[in-house]
Amino acid sequence: MTFLSNAFYFIVTLGILVTIHEYGHFWVARKLGVKVLTFSIGFGRPLWQKKGKDGVNYVIAAIPLGGFVKMLDEREKEVPQEELPYAFNRKPVWSRIAIVLAGPIANFILAIFLYWWMFAMGISGSSTQVGKIAENSIAGQAGIKNGDLITQVDGRPVYLMQDVMEAVVARLGEKSNMVLTVRADGKHSERQVEIPLKKWEVDIEKPDLLGSLGLNHISRDKVIAQVSVVSPNGPAEQAGIKNGDVIKRFNQVAVDNWFHLIRLIHPMAKQTVELVIERNGELINKSVVIGSREYEGNVVGSIGITVVWPDLSPYVATRKAGIFESIELAFEKTGKMIALSANLFGKLLTGDISPKSLSGPISIAEGAGGSARVGLVYFISFVAMISVNLGFINLLPVPLLDGGHLLFYTIEAIKGKPLSERIQELGMQIGMMMVFALMAIAIFNDLSRLI
Repeated sequence: MTFLSNAFYFIVTLGILVTIHEYGHFWVARKLGVKVLTFSIGFGRPLWQKKGKDGVNYVIAAIPLGGFVKMLDEREKEVPQEELPYAFNRKPVWSRIAIVLAGPIANFILAIFLYWWMFAMGISGSSTQVGKIAENSIAGQAGIKNGDLITQVDGRPVYLMQDVMEAVVARLGEKSNMVLTVRADGKHSERQVEIPLKKWEVDIEKPDLLGSLGLNHISRDKVIAQVSVVSPNGPAEQAGIKNGDVIKRFNQVAVDNWFHLIRLIHPMAKQTVELVIERNGELINKSVVIGSREYEGNVVGSIGITVVWPDLSPYVATRKAGIFESIELAFEKTGKMIALSANLFGKLLTGDISPKSLSGPISIAEGAGGSARVGLVYFISFVAMISVNLGFINLLPVPLLDGGHLLFYTIEAIKGKPLSERIQELGMQIGMMMVFALMAIAIFNDLSRLI
């Protein structure tokens, strides 16, 4: 079911983004007097198509990994004399630049609209209060204390733990200190703590950016591993575990909370482990044969229990703005996401970030499905983020992408004449190889994470 859910929301996400992107090209082309022949969402065999009254062939195709707007163009086929004024290649270079730019800009406009909607509705999420800090963690050694509330990262205000995450992502691959402004639980005075990033190591295949610094949210500590329901005939019941038991140790490792226990159980499918449980103040040893189940496309360990879930509302924050303030915040958020995309891409080129960090369609599908299951606001946020990334990637000066065409037309505007067809064709071939190579790396990374 998880696979089908991920696939559904992946198609929904790409369907929205591709439609908006291609409509940007389509709308500007029509406004500038270019005849559009085909508007296609997806590639390959048409699943549905209809000829509109405007003469455009509207298509939904089988492969939902993109789309295209086909315009009248002499470079593709002979154009009747009476239709030459409507051919793309006959339009001034500035008109062609506007048509190319319209797709990525449409993605940025979509992101602005979605972020505006989010801020106007109100964004609820984890507060910026951290929980138990391990003394040997980077944050612990720097001086972050249990219960500290993060108010700024590198001088910029943060309101939700998601804001902290975005600020930390921007520092990937860097070695200079990150400055957190924090205040102790219940206090008003603030202090600054410098987090050294020289020894910061992140598992690219299973990244836990905040956890790798020691910045787990306080709500994790509140969900202790106290059993509330034992699944019939499951590993826990067969081992004699009962409702009310608190799991204290897992193979001699002290269990901090329920989330910690999950991380310990997941890689141990079909293995026998030793648990120490607390029952009525008494410690009891139990041997458990870990079962298995499917989780987000992977087989993980499971012992068949659910735990007592406390009220976590005190650790949730909401950021809501008025309609007009939300517009300003939406522009600001979109600008930050564009800058973050450029920052991470630059670090990828310089080698500060490993190519293993690239994600492909499988990771996008998991992100789409996972965010949708959490709630509408989270799904909207995910779609907005991917829309920004799609717009940014398409502006890269790589032939085959919009940015490659933009590069050719900019050179034409400067020189006063277009590049030769031979050079453009060579550029397209190089661009195709580059895009396919990046796609291959991203898909390989996705498959590696599944193994």
